[in-house]
Amino acid sequence: MTDSVYGIDLGTTYSVIARINDLGQAEVLLNNESSPTTPSVVYFESDSNVVVGAEAKRSRLRDPENTCALIKRHMGTVHPLEYRGQTHTPESISALILKELVAIANNETGEGVRRVVITVPAYFGIQEREATRQAGEIAGLDVVGIVTEPVAAALSLRITGEQPETLLVYDLGGGTFDTTVIRAESGRIEVVAIDGNKTLGGADWDEALADLITRKFAEQAGLGDDDPRLDEEFEAELLGQAEDTKKSLTRKEKATVRCRYRDRDEQVTVTRAEFEEATRHLVAQTIDISRRVVATAQRKRAGLTVDRVLLVGGSSNMPMIEAALREELGWNPTKTQFDLAVAKGAAIYAQAAVDEVISPDGDEPQVAANAQEKYYLGGAKSLTLTNVLSRGLGVEFVRPENHDEAYVSFIMHANDPIPNRSEKVLARTVADGQTSVLVVLYEQKGEVESADPADNTRLEDNRLPIPSLPEGSPIELTLEVTAEGLARLTAYDPTGGRSIDVEAQISVMKQEDVERAKSLVSGISLRS
Repeated sequence: MTDSVYGIDLGTTYSVIARINDLGQAEVLLNNESSPTTPSVVYFESDSNVVVGAEAKRSRLRDPENTCALIKRHMGTVHPLEYRGQTHTPESISALILKELVAIANNETGEGVRRVVITVPAYFGIQEREATRQAGEIAGLDVVGIVTEPVAAALSLRITGEQPETLLVYDLGGGTFDTTVIRAESGRIEVVAIDGNKTLGGADWDEALADLITRKFAEQAGLGDDDPRLDEEFEAELLGQAEDTKKSLTRKEKATVRCRYRDRDEQVTVTRAEFEEATRHLVAQTIDISRRVVATAQRKRAGLTVDRVLLVGGSSNMPMIEAALREELGWNPTKTQFDLAVAKGAAIYAQAAVDEVISPDGDEPQVAANAQEKYYLGGAKSLTLTNVLSRGLGVEFVRPENHDEAYVSFIMHANDPIPNRSEKVLARTVADGQTSVLVVLYEQKGEVESADPADNTRLEDNRLPIPSLPEGSPIELTLEVTAEGLARLTAYDPTGGRSIDVEAQISVMKQEDVERAKSLVSGISLRS
């Protein structure tokens, strides 16, 4: 196809790159090990050379201090990491993973990949989404869009039905968990409700399995209170074995692991039943979140029922997941291409964006009268997408009876439709002769709204100058959120006629930080 653009599933444990081929089909590109998935692991061989992927993952066994994994869990946070004397951020390390994916595509297609769409979990907030976009910028890419993983998964099915269908996307990846209720029909996707946990994923199942293996090994070897996991070599080998054992137990009822520690060498057998018992609490968390997202959707749409449940993400392939959804919720889930669906959907979204047949704000896109049906859109000529806010947004106020006690009052809430503009919120000055008002915008941090500022993410603030006014003078606040979830709060003084905008500080990285990271990453070579 002309005007090439690529879709990237930038995953916590594995990443994938895809495109729309000349037949109008979404296809995943294979890396140099002929695998469609590339481990999201970076090994710093030196200060100027890194290895990304399977070899980097193997390097954790011999040099864990110079190997980075699970970096997605820290996107949008201040989380400096030092390797080989250089300080990196989650964005710069993610950029190295993106560069490897681009190298895979260049090698496969012979094209110079520049334009991409990158996926994010649906519940990622403003800072995490912008951090993902900045990772693409640091990698030297033109990020033409950010799309949520459940929407991408739905797109990968090439929705063709003329009648609307309600889908629940259950996306259990390597490090994150997402649930999304979607109304879908040919050429149209509407997100109704989202929920999830950015620190719950397959890596937690690996950790629980590693604990189980260690307990059985310690008992067989007679280690007593000696904890072999304190040994770096044992720990690095164990974590790799735990993931392999998890995959084996997906296919078999039991698996054997060889454990070596000091002079002890044991064959440890783990059954699927033991693994399921050890991780029952993790499955229960996903069930609770799934119930919660459906309840949220039903509050918005009375009488809503789920027509299909889609299993997405490599960890959804574990038999315990399908069994729990059947037994606990009465659902009969549909399996997708677990590891590949999100990247394929990202490629579909990307192609629709560059073909200018997509509207991300709910309005019908302007499509030429002679436009052709798009195979990658399931025969539709265009794609209309409506979304919801991932987290609540609020403003800091003080208690009338105690001006030293601050609290957050939410103006927009998680799962409100976007784009959106709030009604005017009336605030008041707190002292006689006050000459300015500090306006602070917050984003919900936890799973539920909290009035405590410490439980929220402070995005940005600005100060509105006002004439000397008596206590209780009015200040009008209006919050506007774009289709991509970017926020602007306007404060207006009707007495003095002045206003200010408080635009969300959408990333922890300033532009000068991004430029420094680009310089750092551009000086590092990749060895495949």
